[in-house]
Amino acid sequence: MTVILRLACLSCLASMLSFAGNLSGWLVDSECYTSLENNQRHPPSFVDWDRDLAIRYCSASNHTKSFAVVRQDGLSFNFDPAGNEKANHLGLNGHSNSLYKVNLTGQMSGNTVKVGLISITERVKH
Repeated sequence: MTVILRLACLSCLASMLSFAGNLSGWLVDSECYTSLENNQRHPPSFVDWDRDLAIRYCSASNHTKSFAVVRQDGLSFNFDPAGNEKANHLGLNGHSNSLYKVNLTGQMSGNTVKVGLISITERVKH
């Protein structure tokens, strides 16, 4: 009985580590966003962290090499190399004066997403 219970728990945990699905959020430069996120005062305080400002500051452009998507709940997911290439072909502006909300499908593993399809759903000037 304990072996069956352990296997059931293990299979639930393994399925949570990697799953396919839809994801939507703001497209950002992952290096910039990660740097800002890591440079928060430690321990981090929600008062100190302005996520909206970080998204605007790190908005993606056609010069961005590595991308991430920041969901509404604040979690961010970095793109795999093929996903970075797909995001490069979205037709982003040359300057970081636009925000891009995207929808994508892919396989997520940890905080990385293997992008299948990606499309811009909203373009906002800031």
